Amino acid sequence: MVQPVVSKSSEVEEMDLEGGGKIRWLITHRNGAPNFSMRLIVVPEGSTTPAHKHDYEHEIFIISGRGESVLDGKASKLGPNSFLFIPGGVFHTIKAKKKMRMICIVPIEAAKKILGP
Repeated sequence: MVQPVVSKSSEVEEMDLEGGGKIRWLITHRNGAPNFSMRLIVVPEGSTTPAHKHDYEHEIFIISGRGESVLDGKASKLGPNSFLFIPGGVFHTIKAKKKMRMICIVPIEAAKKILGP
């Protein structure tokens, strides 16, 4: 049986992202999650998330800060309470104009590819 998890983001290892951001993998297959991983991403003012694409979807919720997303070349403003759905295959990045904190949900397969077993 998979055990519930209650923790704080400060107790999870912070990793560097290309572009200047930081990521914490809050919930993954390593916690027993069978379907989705939850990540906390912080992008300092003037920094970006990596510009990339992959075959899986993800959903992002902006907690705080201001910036813009660029999805397949189309820019959109972002602020607190903004959210994004990024289908697989869409080239994307987020640029912070004011330090941004966001939650990003990806399929568990993404965590396994990036973090390993």
